[in-house]
Amino acid sequence: MATPWLLWGLGSALGLATADALIKRYFSHLTPYGMILVRLGYTVPILSLGWLWTPRPELGPVFFLAVAVALPLEVAASLLYMRALQSAPLSLCAPMMAFTPLFLILTGRLLLGESLQIWGVLGIGGIVVGSYLLNLPEQRQGWLAPWTALWQQPGPRWMLLAAGLYAVTSALGKLAVVQSSPTFFGLFYPTVLGGVMLAGYPWSSRPGPQLWHRPGWGLLLGVCLAGSILCHYHGIQEAPAAYLIAVKRTSLLFSVLYGGLWLGEEHLAARILGGAVMAAGVILISLWG
Repeated sequence: MATPWLLWGLGSALGLATADALIKRYFSHLTPYGMILVRLGYTVPILSLGWLWTPRPELGPVFFLAVAVALPLEVAASLLYMRALQSAPLSLCAPMMAFTPLFLILTGRLLLGESLQIWGVLGIGGIVVGSYLLNLPEQRQGWLAPWTALWQQPGPRWMLLAAGLYAVTSALGKLAVVQSSPTFFGLFYPTVLGGVMLAGYPWSSRPGPQLWHRPGWGLLLGVCLAGSILCHYHGIQEAPAAYLIAVKRTSLLFSVLYGGLWLGEEHLAARILGGAVMAAGVILISLWG
């Protein structure tokens, strides 16, 4: 039987991949800033319903310090993330996000004092290698071509940089969860982030009404992302941050499936090996990590 944190991680992965596919399909005509406003604009009101039954825990200075450091990094990572989704195929740029748990081995150690079992580290490595294999069919010039493409195409570069920033914000997020509660922080942090992003609206290109011209798909996006956020914070409370984020990165596999089956992107069958390696990594982490 799967451990609870593993189920939380897989739930977060599925919600995130679905939200990314919806953004790519229906909102990629917006600027990166507009895409973030759509995500937060539909997600925060749905999350806000949770305030009806969520008590406010005692909050100390560590909580507020973690939030204050994480917020600007989260804004930068979100802008890079949306810019990457806008400029490259979902199945090409999304695999770069698999490097977040690899970076989290370091940031989790430095910020949280977490140490990992060797089998868990190998499982994280399997997920990263699987994401590399998922990316191979996009290339035509051998096994090293994805690394060449990383420096030739801006989309994968932006996503890799976002992955590094998310490794820091994920560790800070767990620190804040430990100082509060998963549900409280899952409601609080996106709300504050939404306020910070909205504060930049007067200086932006002002996407305007086009943000809301597909409300049905936007509501579905909000439900998926709200579920992903709450699953994320409940899971990260129960497991080392690097493990939870590694399992959450199976969203890349879901993204590839969405890209091939729904968005019409190519090479779906060729990615089976990468998906199998990622699945093996998840099994290593869940059984022996």
